[in-house]
Amino acid sequence: MNPRTFQNIVPHVSFAWWETLLMRLGFILLLLWWYPSINILPPYGSELPFPNGLGRFGIDFSWALHPEVYSAMHLLFLIAGAIYVVGWAFPVAATAVFFCYLVYGTLFNSLGSISHYYQMLTLVLLGQALAAWIWMFLPGNAREVFGRSPQALHSFTTRVTLQLIAGNYVLCALTKLIKSKGLWVWNSQYMPVEFAKIEAQKFHNNLVPVDMGWGDTFNDFCLQHPWLCMAIYAPGLLVELFAFLLLFGRGWAFWTGLVVIGMHAVIKVTMNLDFPQHKWMVFIFVVNAPYWIWWFVSKWRARRVSAA
Repeated sequence: MNPRTFQNIVPHVSFAWWETLLMRLGFILLLLWWYPSINILPPYGSELPFPNGLGRFGIDFSWALHPEVYSAMHLLFLIAGAIYVVGWAFPVAATAVFFCYLVYGTLFNSLGSISHYYQMLTLVLLGQALAAWIWMFLPGNAREVFGRSPQALHSFTTRVTLQLIAGNYVLCALTKLIKSKGLWVWNSQYMPVEFAKIEAQKFHNNLVPVDMGWGDTFNDFCLQHPWLCMAIYAPGLLVELFAFLLLFGRGWAFWTGLVVIGMHAVIKVTMNLDFPQHKWMVFIFVVNAPYWIWWFVSKWRARRVSAA
């Protein structure tokens, strides 16, 4: 295939400055909302029972559990987050935000229960920081980064963000297929067993019975009709596998994003597993509602002018 043909298949979308500004604002608010509180982390000086991430390679982040260090890191996150939104000195700001999330996300995931929420958030921050540094070191770009908020830089990091989000879902689908040796859809008839495990985990978190909502009724029905599980969960695997379609342009991104959010809504009902961070990241970067509002308003105004 001619490389130019491939470039036409995956278009080079250029995002307006206000689009990327709103994306950065939405993302930093999401990061702020889910920033790990010191109250859910172990006291300073205590040993982390299950080191995760970089902690498994001997890197000790327990110094960040000191209340004064936590306050300083939180202040760094807020200052870097404000600069991140403005877009100036973006490589430095994105790196600082990533570092704060890396430290406290690692600490939170070292308590024995790994949260996939922080993994995705931190991965996107890492990708944005690396992309920003790469862009800065391209010929002629270094001077622009620290003097203003370059639209080209933020378009580039947004495209990298979309690639990371798409790659995350595609890799999830491929992992399911590889681990199950291609039998994931067939094995989905055993999802009620997984549901029972999730219910037990939620109970043992607080030793209080948990209302699993419609999931109880659905999984009881699936025990009697295993084909229903395959019919419900197979489309979810396909959604993940074809998430790369969001890279094919604005329209593809919009509809793919809505389908992915819908998939998460089905998972919430059937398995009582919610991934709010994932849904909001998809909504902010993939669906990109502000652009479509602007697009519809522009079309409506153009029709009014042409009809006048």
